[in-house]
Amino acid sequence: MMMQFTFDGKKSFDDFGVVVAKRPMIPSPKRRVTFMDIPGRHSSVRHDEETYEDITIMVECNLSKRTGPLYEQVDAIKAWLFGAGEADLVFSYEPDKAYQAQVVNAIDFTTHLRQAGTFPVLFHCRPFKVETVPSTLIYTSSGQTIQNPGTVASAPIITIVGGGSIDLTVNGQSTTLINVEDKIILNSDLQECYNEAIQNENEKMTGPFPILMPGANTISWSGSVSQVDIVSNWRWL
Repeated sequence: MMMQFTFDGKKSFDDFGVVVAKRPMIPSPKRRVTFMDIPGRHSSVRHDEETYEDITIMVECNLSKRTGPLYEQVDAIKAWLFGAGEADLVFSYEPDKAYQAQVVNAIDFTTHLRQAGTFPVLFHCRPFKVETVPSTLIYTSSGQTIQNPGTVASAPIITIVGGGSIDLTVNGQSTTLINVEDKIILNSDLQECYNEAIQNENEKMTGPFPILMPGANTISWSGSVSQVDIVSNWRWL
């Protein structure tokens, strides 16, 4: 089966005649851990930041000649790859997951195509794959269990529909909200709390931004709440 990738919403072969020559090797992200040697002490002291570094994915591509001058096709490819900035990168063999990526290499199309018939594209990517279409979970009663199918903790976006004082508890960690007017949003990815008009309301919140661990998670709340919507943001290494 022919492989291609989608980047910034455009398909490499369907839109530009670019075919993935072979399935790329996907490196595992490096976990940020620092080590300190202390005289007189065995082994090292480890500090695990519980974060991961970005990865680089090299995609080896072939160019299928389209009608019209080759230089026009190449110009269109360059404008697409370099003009997109950071965008979702989706491979055809895994269409439900995306990398947040940006092209970082200068591509000499003429030399590569003349010598090998292929050219490499280097994507600098954030460490996790994410859902191409994030799941939205809707709850109308407290005391629910949420299954995280990913391999790392997710940073959800939680919209609470209600008013007044509200306590939201996820896996035993409570977040308190005060003076809620109709709706409030906890964005754990951005670490921001705001209302429907995207106005900052961090002053109404105390406690941690909720995260959803791999596997089962419990969520409950107290106060005047009619509905809780969760954009899950599942992630995979």
